[in-house]
Amino acid sequence: MRNISIIGFIILVLSVSCESNDGPVDIIQSINIDSLVLKNASKVSIKNGIAGTLLKKAGDCMPMISGSNTCRTYPVSRTILIYNSTNMNQVEGWGPSYNSVNSKLIAKCNADQVGFFQVTIDPGKYSIFIKENDKFYANSTDGQGVINPVTVKTDSASTMVLILDYAVY
Repeated sequence: MRNISIIGFIILVLSVSCESNDGPVDIIQSINIDSLVLKNASKVSIKNGIAGTLLKKAGDCMPMISGSNTCRTYPVSRTILIYNSTNMNQVEGWGPSYNSVNSKLIAKCNADQVGFFQVTIDPGKYSIFIKENDKFYANSTDGQGVINPVTVKTDSASTMVLILDYAVY
């Protein structure tokens, strides 16, 4: 049997076994998310910016009582949007899926099939959104109204794990 890297295996699994770009199937349960996140972190090649892994969590993720836990976490490919630091009064709609963002778009990039993304941007404070259908998804604030905040420091790539978790019940 050939020796396949974990990323190669994951790409093979995703291309062969997914119902759609992000439809989970049983074999995805075997992906070690911690290993994937570490592997993606080792691919960062930028000096200033934001990099990381985009995951989707779906299914019944409540603590397993009846033995029917259907919770799945898996990498997905989406567009990542970086805006100037954005407050709640600069978006339309209700979070975590906003209808529009009314601050300056600074950069965008795409997460690949194993969820890896990176984008070079200048040091500063930003808000990060995930484009999900026609919405702008961001599931956190800093407690002072800034949505999904991230700070980029000089000569540093801010690494993060972004999670689309609106489909968890």
